[in-house]
Amino acid sequence: MDLSFTTKSVKINGQDHRILLQNENGPCALLALVNVLILSPDHTHFSCELLKLVNKASEISLRELIEVLADIGLQVTDKASTDISELLTLLPQLHEGLNINPEFNGSFDNSKEMSIFRLFDVDLVHGWVIDSSVNKAVNEKLSQYSYESAQRTLTQAADIYSGLSKDNNSEEILTDAMHLEFFLNESPTQLTTFGLRQLREKLLHNTYSILFRNDHFSTLYKYKDQLYTLVTDFGYKNCKDIVWQSLDSVDGSGDAFCTGDFNSAEVDEQQLLTEIGRKFGTDSVLFKDVQQIENDKQLARQLQQQEQESVKKLETKRKNCYHKKNSGMHVPVKKDTSKRRNSLLKTKPSETEKSECVIM
Repeated sequence: MDLSFTTKSVKINGQDHRILLQNENGPCALLALVNVLILSPDHTHFSCELLKLVNKASEISLRELIEVLADIGLQVTDKASTDISELLTLLPQLHEGLNINPEFNGSFDNSKEMSIFRLFDVDLVHGWVIDSSVNKAVNEKLSQYSYESAQRTLTQAADIYSGLSKDNNSEEILTDAMHLEFFLNESPTQLTTFGLRQLREKLLHNTYSILFRNDHFSTLYKYKDQLYTLVTDFGYKNCKDIVWQSLDSVDGSGDAFCTGDFNSAEVDEQQLLTEIGRKFGTDSVLFKDVQQIENDKQLARQLQQQEQESVKKLETKRKNCYHKKNSGMHVPVKKDTSKRRNSLLKTKPSETEKSECVIM
């Protein structure tokens, strides 16, 4: 049975559009690319056939999408150096998963997979970026790493620590690995505050791009200095008001659903689970992932609330100490210290596995 995508009618800034929703495999590069091509005014000069395909039915097959994209690719290719056969081979991988390697300076390793996005003139961006202005000497060096080279260094460091190998620059490897592990642990969502700020500053107004994050791809739009990702989860198919999700925070706690004209929108979470359960069944990966997402959101809200309460308590304690000190009372101050353990250097990390596209 040929895989297919469901379409959804949305209204963005007063204009009617049809977008693709993800199937159980989740937000793959194909989905993000097609939605950029059918929504972006900058791409309408060669996306007419794609628009016709998406507008003609409520279900679009993967085979049809690949065929139309291949035709567009042949039409827009004007570079003598372009290997058409390779591009046509790469197109099906847009759905299966691409070997994309983000670098911690905000760019990507120039792999052959990147040629797909250049061919369709669509920017691929990410915000997993190290702020080299902080701890400058260390972070400038770390920003030269990519995700894959960081994994190699961590593996080397584990081998050195366990005595399996020894290099002339072992000390340098161990030092880099320590800082890399700290960075990776501090950015589990593959997005940093600095990277998010950089995306807001560098992306042009009213433009579409593709955001790479957590091995997934999302359609990204910048509108009035704010960033939004297109909501393509199948569960929102019948939620007409849910079109965008703001990208305001690293952990998702500050993100919110928005309408097509970027006003706040509410979602019935029970309706979302019901829709997904009806489409894929309650045992599906997608259903369970949505439940996990809601649990994560609730946890993020709880942690944020706890942090706010802790700040209030510390502020109250500080004020009380201040008043006692001014009253002639001696108040001892106890300083808490903590040490971060370098766990990855004690055991050899397993080889990183490329995850399948699943719902973000």
